[in-house]
Amino acid sequence: MRKEIGMLGIILCMGMTAGTAYAGTWSLEGNEWYYFDEQGEKETGWVKDQGKWYYLDVHGVMQTGWVESNGAWYYFNDDGSMVSGDQTIRGVDYSFSKHGWLIEGPGMDMEYSPSMAPNMTWQMCTADYWIDRMNKPNEVLLTEDEIQDLNQKILKKSGTNMYDLAKIAPTFNGVKMAANNANFKSPTGLYLDGKAVPEEYYEAIRNNIRNANVSETMEIQYAFSVNRTEMKAYPYEEFLSDSKTDVEWDNLVSAAIRVNEPLVVYFYTADGKYALAKNSVCSGWVPTKDIAVCASKAEWEDAQKMEQFLVVTGEKVYLEAGTAYPEVSEKCLPMGTVLELVSEKDALLMNRISWNNYVVKMPHRNEDGSFSQRKVLIPANRDVNVGYLKMTRAEIVRQAFKCLGNRYGWGGMLNSQDCSGYIRDVYRCFGLDIPRNTTWQAAMPVQVTNLGAMTDIEKKQALNRMEPGTILQFPGHEMLYLGEKDGRYYTINDISSMVSPVEGETGTEVLRIRSVIVNDLSTRRKNGKQWLQQLSNGILIWE
Repeated sequence: MRKEIGMLGIILCMGMTAGTAYAGTWSLEGNEWYYFDEQGEKETGWVKDQGKWYYLDVHGVMQTGWVESNGAWYYFNDDGSMVSGDQTIRGVDYSFSKHGWLIEGPGMDMEYSPSMAPNMTWQMCTADYWIDRMNKPNEVLLTEDEIQDLNQKILKKSGTNMYDLAKIAPTFNGVKMAANNANFKSPTGLYLDGKAVPEEYYEAIRNNIRNANVSETMEIQYAFSVNRTEMKAYPYEEFLSDSKTDVEWDNLVSAAIRVNEPLVVYFYTADGKYALAKNSVCSGWVPTKDIAVCASKAEWEDAQKMEQFLVVTGEKVYLEAGTAYPEVSEKCLPMGTVLELVSEKDALLMNRISWNNYVVKMPHRNEDGSFSQRKVLIPANRDVNVGYLKMTRAEIVRQAFKCLGNRYGWGGMLNSQDCSGYIRDVYRCFGLDIPRNTTWQAAMPVQVTNLGAMTDIEKKQALNRMEPGTILQFPGHEMLYLGEKDGRYYTINDISSMVSPVEGETGTEVLRIRSVIVNDLSTRRKNGKQWLQQLSNGILIWE
């Protein structure tokens, strides 16, 4: 984390003494320098002392030489201080910004650098650029207790469409539920392998539901997801696209399901391949192979009680490959995944000793579909955190930028995210569980600014008062606000499509962006309106 700390009478490598560390001091331990905050806790990340910036790795060790942070390169002198401006390093000339990131140097051919939206520089495509412009970037916005309290308020608030799974009625009428789910109107305008979806396809889905093994009185089952998977509106396997030529779009994907998400299950299709299930934000059909059913509600609840847990804070984390345990070989753990930590030193797991690995419990589907847990290893180099991250403005933006360039996937298809799913994953790293889509998020019991009734000038004035990390919405899309630069208002967002964002152009050709990008609000929609003009809500989670 970036933290500005004053320290009187101590200059790095001049006047620093080894030995016991006191609040707000440097300490030499062996050959390494560490910094301890006012409470005597070892710092990591960025620290500012006597007007100079220093960088401490994940273990708190002060760094020297070249360091990469959030996609930008920095250089630190032998005394640990960051350089800026024009520098000659080992006889080679470099140019650094006033904030320290590398601008120009040998071998930097900008012609082959990644392209970006108009009105952007590559520095603006780094989290540090926006963090450096923040007021109080490391201020804790909500404590863990406050976040849990907010989760409960969101759960209870009308309009958020959130579910308290533990309180769902334990029995239901399976015959009636199956009949209701089979009685759907065939979607129109969808294509399968480039051809209009025939009515027989939908009728086969209906029959698969109608013929399910159900009874009038049934008990719900309690389960966990064992794989990152998708929840769909209907039980089917193929992609049903809105375009004859686009096979990477499925209109009927409802939500992405992370590994180890609690679920309740109602019944299965006649062929047993799909389960009608519900998680905290959505209900729909999930592949049966991706869930494991607990023996009882008590077992399900007990598995959710974690004394300590590991949170996936990278955009995706993959387990190591292996043949002995194929079910976890290179398993994908998306951002926001939470797994119970196990304290086992020198353990032999998966044919490996646990040294330099975290040991976690992974949900497992037995051959009969029942739930169990396997202990697996997650290498210490993965982007994970013990416990939830502290919710600060800086950390929100850092998490958002970890997904920069990732593909867009409607509903979370193709192991990706859509606009609201992306923002859900970012905030989940802090322990916050927000609703699935934009409308439901706007119903949260937090500070929601109605931008739709404002003029463009009033919207700009409102944006000037908004904080980085605020959720901005217009009908059908949402983004995270980053800040203002030279009269332009910038966001980071997972966007499907837009009209050419070049100002002055009047064409209406739709560009299928389908990536997480940084852009400003002069971007136009298909209706010709700029995003700024279309803004409807500004949602500040921590107020």
